Amino acid sequence: MNTEKKIEQCLRAAPKPSAPDGLLDKLQADVPAGDVKTHSTTIRRWFAPTGGPISPWRVAAAAAIVVAVLLPLSYGATNLIKRFIAISKLTPINLDFPYSSALSPDGKHFAGVTWNEQLVVIDTSTGEQRKLAKNCDSPVVWSADGSEVAAVSYSGDKGTLLAVSLKTGKSRSLMEDPPWLEDWAPDGKFILGTKTPKVRVHSVVMVNLENKEETVLAEETGEFPSPRFSPNGDWVSYVTKEANRSILHLRKIDGTSRVKYMDFPGEISQPLWSPNGTHLVFTGTQEGINRAHKDLWALKFDGNRFVGVPFPVVPDVEQMEFYNWSQSGQLAYRTGFRLGGIFVLPVDTRTGKATGAPRQLVRAGGLPDHCWSPDGKQIALLQGGELSFIYARSGEKIRKLSLAGIEYVGRGMSWSPDGRLIAFSGSGRDKRTGIFLITVKTGEVKLLVLLETRIPNFDPTWAPDSKAIAYGYESHVYVVKIEDRRPRRLTSPPEQDEYKRYHMRPVFAPDGRSVAYIVGQRILTTTIDGQETREIFHLKNKKFGINIFDWAPDGDHIVFTPGTREIWCAPTDGGKPFQIADLPDLEDNAFSWLPKWSPVGDSITFIVSHEKYQYWVMKNFLPATEAGGR
Repeated sequence: MNTEKKIEQCLRAAPKPSAPDGLLDKLQADVPAGDVKTHSTTIRRWFAPTGGPISPWRVAAAAAIVVAVLLPLSYGATNLIKRFIAISKLTPINLDFPYSSALSPDGKHFAGVTWNEQLVVIDTSTGEQRKLAKNCDSPVVWSADGSEVAAVSYSGDKGTLLAVSLKTGKSRSLMEDPPWLEDWAPDGKFILGTKTPKVRVHSVVMVNLENKEETVLAEETGEFPSPRFSPNGDWVSYVTKEANRSILHLRKIDGTSRVKYMDFPGEISQPLWSPNGTHLVFTGTQEGINRAHKDLWALKFDGNRFVGVPFPVVPDVEQMEFYNWSQSGQLAYRTGFRLGGIFVLPVDTRTGKATGAPRQLVRAGGLPDHCWSPDGKQIALLQGGELSFIYARSGEKIRKLSLAGIEYVGRGMSWSPDGRLIAFSGSGRDKRTGIFLITVKTGEVKLLVLLETRIPNFDPTWAPDSKAIAYGYESHVYVVKIEDRRPRRLTSPPEQDEYKRYHMRPVFAPDGRSVAYIVGQRILTTTIDGQETREIFHLKNKKFGINIFDWAPDGDHIVFTPGTREIWCAPTDGGKPFQIADLPDLEDNAFSWLPKWSPVGDSITFIVSHEKYQYWVMKNFLPATEAGGR
């Protein structure tokens, strides 16, 4: 049977669904008659060039095109699917690692530091977990041969970089007082780290582990630099930001050569070398019309230069945190479900006891700060340089303001009782840190008090008359008047402080005559003139402490969180504290935070941090020449 007849038979034998009544008429009505006539004429002109019957030779030619073009395309698509990204989930890991974790060079083990500061190694085939060290608080890095894991262990404030044997669990000290650990050279002689003297100010350092000599590779990088050694140990990569442009740097370890790539139309983060050093992959963030696009990109490197331009390899990696590569080409990463947000708890205005169960008002990742409007009808959320307003009853979004010039938001925000301003802690893009004021109506941001510190957690709180703000700074409580902007220290100097503790997280009393603050297991108040200090609450439960608190509108109770899933309340007249809420359905790593009493007094909001992670590996997403190992 010839090709022409075979095609004709297949077409005739194909099932033809019946057209619903009126469908043909509708199609004819929707398609202009002129278009139909034109398309029909063009097709017929090709198959019947002389105007007579359809030419069998032309049909045969069309069949040849199908065989010659579509078949190879189909074959190529099949090959592409076979070569497509291979993604596999690691053996179930029931631990959460707050810092960067790492897959061993052979891909057989996964290591990380847990929330309770234990260095844990997991067998990726069996799921068996082994605890190698305790009191660790850092990312982890494997040695090139996979025999040791490096992490920083702390005794008090003193940190020691340890190399822990995978086989025996024995550790050896690499150095004292190390920088924030980022990478370990393939020859084991150097480490890369970062130092952050103040918020969003980072430097890249390389330390010689033999003589402990430190080399500064970059200062004030502008964003987190994520330094890494190349697989052969000759190069160091890191990222900086200059004039609002991300720059990918490569530097020879001996400083003899430097290479830059600065033409990516977006932000570069998390650069990682491929196993054989021919590519760097990075997370690229680009602003779109309605949202930011975050994808995984790759850039080829050959000898001592970048080749070509970056090309996308994995789309939509917003929820992915990339760790490292195994020698066989497995890229380890985790995905996270951010299930927390703002919860609201109804309470009795007289007793402070809960009148119902807590419910989630709005879902949000991380730890967004929030505060109530003076009338109790709205809640403001501050996160990621944006201020959002929602209805307090439903959680429905009202509007959103972009905080121009703000780069980092610290802890604490408060809405002025007159409704005009919101105070918050933060840092601007000009590197100024302190207490800022937002005009609620327009979103205009102004610096109220300039404060020099590494992390801007000042916990500003308004006086009831909206004329002053109290805040915490360097172990003291200060009060500043809005009109003159001159801070005045409220608390006693350390040598005169009978409690010998630092003061933190102030809250103005409802009557405005004093400011309350946490000192260890106590809550004290000091009058505005600084003359009188008294204790309003002493927590004698040694199982937990006071994490953060707020005052009821009538002044009769305080609400506080101990850093767990529980919410507690206590009378300010010396009565016994009592638990008013718990979140039993959440996992062990979840905790409640930042309780805020509504101005009406009938409800309490608080933040819940609840992140659930899964750990994965992917491979086969770079060009075929990259499939091999180191």
